[in-house]
Amino acid sequence: MAITLLVVLVALGLFRSLQQEEQLQQQQRDYYLAQLQHSISSTLTAVEQDVSRLTYSPLLQHFLEQPSELWLQLLQQSYLSLARLRPDYDQIRFIDRDGMEVIRINRLQGGDAYVVPGAQLQSKAHRYYVIEGLRLAQGELYLSPLDLNIEQNDVEVPYKPMLRISMPVYQRQQLQGLVVINYLGQQLLDNLQSALPERISPLLWNASGHWLHGGEGRDWQFMFTERTGLSVELPSQWQLAQQQTQGQLTAGNDCYVYQWVNHDSDHLKAPRWLLGFRDEGQGCTALQARYMKLGGQLLAAGLGGGLLLLWGGCRLRQRQWHMDQHIRHREHQLRLITDEVGSGLIMVDQQGCVRWMNPEAERLLGWTEAELLGQELHPVIHVTLSGQVLHAEACPTLEALRTGERQHAERDFFRTREGNILPVHTTVTPLLEESCEGGAVITFSDDSGHLEAENRLRHQAMTDELTGCLNRRATLQLLERLLASPDSQPGVVLFDIDHFKQVNDRYGHAAGDRVLSYYAQEIRELLRSGDGFGRIGGEEFLIVLDDIHMDSLLQLAERFRQRFDERRCPVDEHRLHVTASFGVAVRQPGESAHALMVRADTALYRAKEQGRNRVEWAPELERSA
Repeated sequence: MAITLLVVLVALGLFRSLQQEEQLQQQQRDYYLAQLQHSISSTLTAVEQDVSRLTYSPLLQHFLEQPSELWLQLLQQSYLSLARLRPDYDQIRFIDRDGMEVIRINRLQGGDAYVVPGAQLQSKAHRYYVIEGLRLAQGELYLSPLDLNIEQNDVEVPYKPMLRISMPVYQRQQLQGLVVINYLGQQLLDNLQSALPERISPLLWNASGHWLHGGEGRDWQFMFTERTGLSVELPSQWQLAQQQTQGQLTAGNDCYVYQWVNHDSDHLKAPRWLLGFRDEGQGCTALQARYMKLGGQLLAAGLGGGLLLLWGGCRLRQRQWHMDQHIRHREHQLRLITDEVGSGLIMVDQQGCVRWMNPEAERLLGWTEAELLGQELHPVIHVTLSGQVLHAEACPTLEALRTGERQHAERDFFRTREGNILPVHTTVTPLLEESCEGGAVITFSDDSGHLEAENRLRHQAMTDELTGCLNRRATLQLLERLLASPDSQPGVVLFDIDHFKQVNDRYGHAAGDRVLSYYAQEIRELLRSGDGFGRIGGEEFLIVLDDIHMDSLLQLAERFRQRFDERRCPVDEHRLHVTASFGVAVRQPGESAHALMVRADTALYRAKEQGRNRVEWAPELERSA
């Protein structure tokens, strides 16, 4: 009876040790998979932003409206500058809607980029990424499968892994062509290795199970034969892997830990990849087998009889001590790894209270682990962009704890100890309750760079590229916002450069562009920081001022006119004297933006009829105009 009780107690101790070690193993594997997925996501997001910026570039729109050698050269230089800024871009191209290359930037073997001459441009109408890209709606992107580059119908040697991201170009709802960036896939594969410790090898397969990375000589075999990959090597395990979101499979003496990833979204059509890493030297069930073997040994020892009871008890206690030491060593290893990674890590329990955090999380948030330990994390750091505590239903951490499913947030906001709002990219991985006490691991990184890039793109979308003023759309939107208040009394100054066509005809369009940018800067110097100033036509500008009376507006317009009349624009060896005509109007009660603009335009037309270089105003009698 005593021997039976002892065996039961030992078995319970072993089971508890197995659960603890399985918990640590699962936490470590989940962390590695999260790091690999974050590496792919951040890499592809940066390329998406560049493709989108090129697609909506004002230079490209100008070229499509007025195809000329000058606009073509400016567009080529813009693409060349981006290629030199991004050494991992092998090619940048604009392809017309018939599949013919219009612009192509290539990268030499030495690394420098250059513009491909027009005579060497090719038709790519038969290439799959062109066919797929031209089928997209406005605003959508296409991400090609990761494969080897093909030149002249042959795989390029040495092998050059390649990803192609395409986005269609539309103008006035009509398809005009396609922007394509060829991204050097080897950089993405190198980033995967950088996301893991050196002893861990990342693995990558395509949706058919073909080796893309980590295959030890089997990479890219599918480019030459279909009979390759996991479907051939491990057919039964491959069939099971296709039905699971994540899992593991045994290959010889190694364990492949994997999960399916897809960078697809509402606006991006992307391939599906199987991402993972190799746990070398042990099968996927090695931990359980070791404990089963140990349990069998302990059971045999227990049945040895009462004479060996004392010796067996001492032996068991010694083994238990070694197992506890091993677990503590594994915990220490995991702590060392998490302390060195470049992302912030916070572990919370089932109630969302902090259990530990790594030094990078302390650096990003400003709190120490001791200050947050045991506190409920959500109301302390999770806020909206305006600084208000985020509603619980919108919190990825609380959602992961509630559903037991991994949650991702491409854009989230945390409050630091100093009260600053930190934009972050967040992944929350729930811990399995069967093998531990539950909870979740929050992985986050500073996303300030991406937010700044988005703000820059938003600024570019609102700005006239030549003069630096607001563009037509942004200027009229500003006017509409001011008119939305019934008590607001904004005023507008509409002006047009006199005889501007003569400047272009006599000195050339480059001189005309110089005149526009020069006098736009002169006018900007006379405005307040809150005044709106935009270019709404070729040489036509609009100034929007809030809550101003007609007398003040006329005085200001006269100052604008005098500034034109006094200044001389330097163009090469010339100093051009340019004047402008002005139409002034102040909003009448209930007046729409269109009616206000019509009155200002009428006043401008009157100024031109009466000799130009003058200011005319729209009286209240013209309210019905």
